Amino acid sequence: MSELPFFSAVPVPVKAPEEKHLTRNRSFQGIPGIAVLPSGRLFAVCYSGGSWEGRENFVVLFVSDDGGKHWSDVVAVVDPPQEDVRAFDPVLWLSPEKRLFLFWAQSYSDLLSSQVFDGVGGVWCAELENPDSSPGNFRWTSPRRIAHGIMMNKPLVLSDGRWALPCSVWQSYRTRPDGMEPFRGAGLWASSDHGKSFVFRGRAVVREGFSCDEHIFWERRDGSLQCLIRTTYGLAESFSRDGGYTWSDPVPSSIPGPNSRFFLMRLASGSLLLLNHRNEPGKRERNNLAAFLSKDDGRTWGPGLLLDGRMGVSYPDAVQAEDGTIYAVYDYQRRHGTILLARFTEEDVKAEKLLNKESFLAMTVNAVPQEP
Repeated sequence: MSELPFFSAVPVPVKAPEEKHLTRNRSFQGIPGIAVLPSGRLFAVCYSGGSWEGRENFVVLFVSDDGGKHWSDVVAVVDPPQEDVRAFDPVLWLSPEKRLFLFWAQSYSDLLSSQVFDGVGGVWCAELENPDSSPGNFRWTSPRRIAHGIMMNKPLVLSDGRWALPCSVWQSYRTRPDGMEPFRGAGLWASSDHGKSFVFRGRAVVREGFSCDEHIFWERRDGSLQCLIRTTYGLAESFSRDGGYTWSDPVPSSIPGPNSRFFLMRLASGSLLLLNHRNEPGKRERNNLAAFLSKDDGRTWGPGLLLDGRMGVSYPDAVQAEDGTIYAVYDYQRRHGTILLARFTEEDVKAEKLLNKESFLAMTVNAVPQEP
């Protein structure tokens, strides 16, 4: 692949959907994300296109105006016009200034070798300037390439106001170009000007058990940063005490996992929320997706609230609304699969059952047609 052009650097605007993007015409989807506006409007995103990961992939966006009970069909897409470029791994994020960002990755995808990452990738973003308007009137800013690699989880706003983006350049693709070597690993790209510019700050490199990183940063109460990283053996952890410039060698975390994406955030109460799989001892399976709380900065975790016990549930993302409601989105299966939503509160997680009358589990966001 070293001779192939760097197609993933071509800007792809966010646009209105065409017929092929609508739910009835798709058979694969997964890797969802979610955001909530102060008005209560919800946005969900995932990627789709083709029958699996590959050159036909594109990003699709949905909207709900009733707390997640009902959702629109696709209202916006990112679909590269180049036949050898895929758009994938989208992330939604509402900044402290209440600006709605859509992030996604682009990469060359080789049909002959089934290779889906070109060794460089690229994290792109666009902002929705009028997110409370009718979807038909949405105005998106021009797309910007802000980092190398792939960003699979939300940015973190540090205590000094800087943004920290968890972007990974996969170690398993070393074919091009040679200049990527200093960036390989679970990287931190920072912005000190509220998203006008981004610079690479540092990385944690998994030496054994590398998977896809899909890492998350969070800031501990002592000011240090912790990075949790997906690996083949579960989760690894790494620490930085200089704002993310240097990181300790990743070591196995006490948090188990089945080699899959997870989610972590600090709630308004100060507690940490973790969405992860509650595997039985000795098993690493994508089932029993649950929400856990920690009151001691991640040292210990409560029993948690089971969100979905089925096999094939994965890739959670979540957000907390201003009223304290937590919205968690995840996928079930992928081929002919479903994007699902759980709505709950911190009190529900503490009680290990739904107490709030507005809470619910396994609400469908979008379901593509099933196999005949």
